Amino acid sequence: MCAETEIAQTAGFGSHNNQFVGNQINNYYEGMTPEQAVDFAMDLFWKNFPKLQKAAEEVAQKRVEEFCNEAVQKLQRDGTANYPALADPGVQYVLVDTQKNYARYGTQEMLNTLTELVYNRVKNNDDFILKVTIDKAISVASMLTTTQLDYLSLLFLCTEVKHENIKTLQDLIDHMAIICDAFPVSIENVSVSYLNILGCVQISLPDPVKIFANCYGFEESIVEAICPQRIKDLATDYGLSYVGIILAIVNIEQKTDFRFDLHVWIHE
Repeated sequence: MCAETEIAQTAGFGSHNNQFVGNQINNYYEGMTPEQAVDFAMDLFWKNFPKLQKAAEEVAQKRVEEFCNEAVQKLQRDGTANYPALADPGVQYVLVDTQKNYARYGTQEMLNTLTELVYNRVKNNDDFILKVTIDKAISVASMLTTTQLDYLSLLFLCTEVKHENIKTLQDLIDHMAIICDAFPVSIENVSVSYLNILGCVQISLPDPVKIFANCYGFEESIVEAICPQRIKDLATDYGLSYVGIILAIVNIEQKTDFRFDLHVWIHE
């Protein structure tokens, strides 16, 4: 169903010094430079990744450097890097997990997705429900294809979100065209059962035509007539889980100007 909240569119550091305790640890991380944060992440990775043969190790080294630089750049995005969160064992665990996945698979889209998830994980380290959901999203992100991520994104936009700038039928037509263009995926190319196994979807009965009609006050028959088949096909037995919502939002924000507050969607 539509969310109750209407969403407006805008579209070598040294190693970890275990001698530090208490507030000294936080002070240590607060004093990090971006370069030191990168070196810390690299050091953390190599202490937790299996020994590789030389050629594979060189590939892994290159990928992890890419990952660490991208992740640290995103951590500085809000103007104040949240490096003290790196002292948290949970943050270090997911950081190693994401680095391992990127070192193994190494696609550009995965780099973007995983580093965005790390950024949100660090940013929301004090929100238990949200950080646990992001942890789960991180654990399955590398198991998803571009098509599957696009499916989650299209499902989210068509079944969970009410856009306050849609006032007329033409606005809705234009909106459906935009999101279909941004996420060119057909249900026939997606195994919803696989997404269910990964915890990205859950039993539900979402019907985009009915949802659009109810959200924007149009006759259901009229929406049925103008709705692209790709969107109609989203009416299955499955809607998004919290994990699917996180992955959908991260993918949407990489490919469109839409922006969402995760706290609106993930909460107790």
